[in-house]
Amino acid sequence: MGVACVAAALLFALWNGAGRAPAPPPEAPPPAPSVTASVPPAPPAAQPLVEPLAEDATPVVISEPAAPGEAVGQRRPRFRVDDLRDEMMASNPDLAQFRTLQRKVLLKPEEREQLRGIYKDRARIEVARQDLLAESEQTYSDDNQFRRMYRVEYLGMALEWKDNPERAHLLDTVESLVMARNIRSTQDLDVRRSLSGDKVEMMMILLHNDRARAEQLLAQSRGTPYEPLLEYARVRFDALWALARQQQTSNP
Repeated sequence: MGVACVAAALLFALWNGAGRAPAPPPEAPPPAPSVTASVPPAPPAAQPLVEPLAEDATPVVISEPAAPGEAVGQRRPRFRVDDLRDEMMASNPDLAQFRTLQRKVLLKPEEREQLRGIYKDRARIEVARQDLLAESEQTYSDDNQFRRMYRVEYLGMALEWKDNPERAHLLDTVESLVMARNIRSTQDLDVRRSLSGDKVEMMMILLHNDRARAEQLLAQSRGTPYEPLLEYARVRFDALWALARQQQTSNP
């Protein structure tokens, strides 16, 4: 349970703080043309395909809906992000079912078997892979970003079940998504940033579940546009786990 909580915390911290960086400030207006010269202004610098991740982004607080039986005064505050999540869940019942079962602290035996059935469902794994490839995404939408965020969580939680008969297939799927060349210059900047965050999160899932395999992917990425993302994921993963171990040592 402790590993799963830390892994989930890593995913949300990255989505909130690193993977979804704020939009860049508007570019400065071009200089006024010279009165005595007719030299055209220099073209703007090309933006990198993969954007660097922001270290100091303000985290977004995602609150869960009130639990059954809670009084109105006990309810957690809701934000726009909660409405966006609920709208996405309403249009993706498979994710809503996963999220409902995954959030339960105490599962009935039949619910546990139902959740494990979700974790080993190859059709759901394939849907997650297709959504995370985002082959048709050119413009940013909150709905797509939320759906991909929970697809990443689904893959990570499916791997947390160590006896999952589809574990090897899940690892292959995560590896293929980490190495997929699915960030394109034709996409909006916010789409590229969001997909970069997905890759970081999935690389961290791979580091947690198969360190040697993740290190091999990092070596294969040398010299590619994705190398900084995967290196960032490795450094971030190691730093967060070191912090978690330090906290466990100081609070036995």
